[in-house]
Amino acid sequence: MNDIRLGDVTISAILEHQKYGMKPEDLFLGSDTETIRRHAASMEPFLFDPETGRITLAFQSFLIRTPSKIILVDTCNGADKMPDAVTWDTQPWLDRFHELGLTLEDIDYVLCSHLHIDHTGWNTRLEKGRWVPTFPNATYLFDRGEYAYWQEISRSGVVPPRQREEVWRINCLPVAEAGQAALVDGAYRLDEHVSIVPTPGHSPGHYCVRVQSRGLEAIVLGDLAHHKLQCCEPDWSTPFCHDPAMAAKSRRKLFCEAVDSGALLLPTHFPSPTAGRLSARGNAFQFDFVVD
Repeated sequence: MNDIRLGDVTISAILEHQKYGMKPEDLFLGSDTETIRRHAASMEPFLFDPETGRITLAFQSFLIRTPSKIILVDTCNGADKMPDAVTWDTQPWLDRFHELGLTLEDIDYVLCSHLHIDHTGWNTRLEKGRWVPTFPNATYLFDRGEYAYWQEISRSGVVPPRQREEVWRINCLPVAEAGQAALVDGAYRLDEHVSIVPTPGHSPGHYCVRVQSRGLEAIVLGDLAHHKLQCCEPDWSTPFCHDPAMAAKSRRKLFCEAVDSGALLLPTHFPSPTAGRLSARGNAFQFDFVVD
């Protein structure tokens, strides 16, 4: 994704990895091959591989630079945490900050849309055998309910299917112990440009991030949608969702609002060019990528 200028704000993508991933029949609850291929036939070819039947997923963060703050939204998978799953080079994600003229010390805030492994991995990094915050001067904003939910999961050891117990313990607890965690409730406004939009369902306290400047608006979606197929079929949630029905309700609500406002959407797992806008198509939606 190219850098996006939104009034006085600049938004940049920090890509960790992009690849063909799961078959959509395995990712989307209630989906079927016939419907998937019908929708995919009219999509951009980089979104779906008809030979393997797999969709392309990106893992990326978004850097928001306002006149007064540097804000990072989500932190991908990280390093030294999922050796069974992460088989790509993790260094380019760190190098991207230097390409943007920044150091890790320059980040003022880290906003975690939710506390799954692929959105919190670089919250911390391993130094001399200890997990420490990757961004030493940043305040990390966690939804209070989300944080409490995963804290209890870690304490009890009763882990939901497809999730990992250690995520809170290694990606969140070290941040709190360093005095860098802030717990927020509901629709929290960071400043005149950046605010949090509660969109529960994928996780208990999932949120999106709204960016506004000079009458323009963009929304970082987190895991509100994983693929363009969910615009065609907004009721398709995933087995990773805490409450699939609530996730679909949150998705449809925000999508309707984005159609009305014309907001630019930044879906975390959509591959480059990533950014796009929605239009209504009956009871569903059409997502069109925006290419500079």
